[in-house]
Amino acid sequence: MVKKDKELSITGIDLAVEKDLKRAFDFQDAKVPSGFKDIERLHIKPNHFKVSGDGVFYTLQGEGDSMGKPAVFLRLHLCNLRCYWCDAWYTWNLNTKEFWMESNNWSIKKTVQTIKKAWPVKNIHLQKRLVITGGEPLLQKNTIDQLIDMLPDWYVEIETNGTIMPTDKMLKRCQFNCSPKLENSRNIKSLRIKSDVLDALNKVNSVFKFVVMTEKDIDEIERDFVKPYKLDINKIIIMPQGVTSEEVSKNARRVVEKVKRKGYRLLGRLQCDIWGARRRV
Repeated sequence: MVKKDKELSITGIDLAVEKDLKRAFDFQDAKVPSGFKDIERLHIKPNHFKVSGDGVFYTLQGEGDSMGKPAVFLRLHLCNLRCYWCDAWYTWNLNTKEFWMESNNWSIKKTVQTIKKAWPVKNIHLQKRLVITGGEPLLQKNTIDQLIDMLPDWYVEIETNGTIMPTDKMLKRCQFNCSPKLENSRNIKSLRIKSDVLDALNKVNSVFKFVVMTEKDIDEIERDFVKPYKLDINKIIIMPQGVTSEEVSKNARRVVEKVKRKGYRLLGRLQCDIWGARRRV
């Protein structure tokens, strides 16, 4: 236990969490039998979504500007980045059987029907909210455009890593929960920072949510994002890394004083406080 506590003090990652609370780094040495690796399963049919095993589910938004609001989530498959601490590893990690076996192709019509059916609130005065997440949803942006046309009375949030340019329709219609990746994600800089995308998102309805573990992460945010791209300080959200309320709290305590000095907004992860790292919550 001493070794694991020391690991958290250095990296901000708690290795002592429950065994079923998996993250991407838990699969570094994993191997999937060749029989699982069916490339055909990765192909996306025209006018279809590649949906993850989580599919569609109703819950409370756990992160960012809309934290606590009821929402239907649509989790899409595939991602263009490989974040070391990712807890949605099953949407992109080729070393897991879940990645190969769980995904499905859904027609746009089926997706719309499933989303509408998942919304349980009968009060017509409550805004219906859809959160499109992943993976990286904008890999399927043209199909998303068709989806939002068919949900005109829904408020749509798109969660993105900020490396793929949204469509004009999305920029006008949707809220963007952009989570640019830092060095702690272990993605190379040229893949995780796209200036044109950050510039575009900074001008529309968006927030920039950064996953942090140490005070050095705050310095990196200012050096690599806020200053060069003039990100609106009012859009910056600092979110401590973690899959349990304890881990999130530990990392929050590591950065809170610096966050206060800089004037940023610090938010946790509501879903971890309530359910831990369970899926479909």
